[in-house]
Amino acid sequence: MTRPLVLALVGFGIAWPLPGRAQIAGAHQAYLEATKLETKGDLEGALAKVNESLQQDPGNVKAYVLRGDIYSKQQQWILAEQDFSTALKMNQGNPLATFNLAEIKLMQKKFHAARPGFLELIYDTDLGDLAAYKVFLCDLYGGDQTAAQAELNAFDQAQDKASYYYAHAAWTLYNRKPDDARTWLDSAAHIYSPEKSHAYISTLQELGYLPLPRR
Repeated sequence: MTRPLVLALVGFGIAWPLPGRAQIAGAHQAYLEATKLETKGDLEGALAKVNESLQQDPGNVKAYVLRGDIYSKQQQWILAEQDFSTALKMNQGNPLATFNLAEIKLMQKKFHAARPGFLELIYDTDLGDLAAYKVFLCDLYGGDQTAAQAELNAFDQAQDKASYYYAHAAWTLYNRKPDDARTWLDSAAHIYSPEKSHAYISTLQELGYLPLPRR
């Protein structure tokens, strides 16, 4: 009997048959369709497609990260954490999986548990500034005002990144100064794209600080 080739992740006990070229191509196409559906807000359709992708190619780290993101949007925290953790086991140090694993803890207001994951990424080329801002939010809403103030001062010294504007917006909202927050948010909106802005204000929305009431 011919035995199938098996891909094993040493040390984690995960093993599966290696997919053929046709399977890999089909898995990639399903993954791309899943990303498009998620962008359109069709989470159920996206979930079906990413499951199809993983059935054909269970070694696709990006597909686990995508499915974890879909689960997090559905607030299925346990399933989301499982997928992000699987992605990290397959690719240790994967920045998106690390960030998203911390993010779902932040979304559940587990500020102290979320902080280490963000802290790990503050020197990342792509996610560093956003991660530093999230560390600040964890300290601000986690009750460590001394650390949050020090981090805010550090943002003041740089003043050249999105964290400078959004950290001040968060600080003023936390201290019940919505008009000041509006000024910071308006300034940022003139500089950064809606897509980038969303990454910074999403936590403020989830915590109920945004949207601001109309004047």
